[in-house]
Amino acid sequence: MKRAASVAVSLLTIVLTGCGRGAADGPPPVRLGDSVCDECNMIISDARWATATIVEGPRGGEPRLFDDFNCQVNYEQGHPEHTVLARWSHSHATSEWITTETAQFVISPELRTPMGSKVAAFGSESEASAAGSALSGEIVDFATAWARLGHAETHDEQGEAADIQQDKEPNGGP
Repeated sequence: MKRAASVAVSLLTIVLTGCGRGAADGPPPVRLGDSVCDECNMIISDARWATATIVEGPRGGEPRLFDDFNCQVNYEQGHPEHTVLARWSHSHATSEWITTETAQFVISPELRTPMGSKVAAFGSESEASAAGSALSGEIVDFATAWARLGHAETHDEQGEAADIQQDKEPNGGP
């Protein structure tokens, strides 16, 4: 009986040790309504907008979760000391994780995103094309979308939305 209890405790310890961290080469878990954005501290409540950056940590990849692309860009720009290992996004069409660098993006003023990025990721060109047509949006690749993001709520002196910055490069390159 003691041996069975010991084995059970060992197995439980192994299982619990792995909880809360995704594989270094895969997307991290997001608990909708519970996980918090590492940039703005808002609760992540909609998988369509959730993104993640995996950064190098002392024990391997450490996930940073975000509720919108703007938060992801702003976080990475604010933490240039981090080495980015991977970026993940949810496909707006399927809510499945996709690698951000291979995604197609739709930028549209009709998209109501948590932090105002007005950007949605898609896992295929056909999904992005369909959404772009329906939303009168522009379809762009990762590098273009990334360069246009960050601080989307910036306004000029007349209260008009300012042009989105064009000179940003993702930490770790596109």
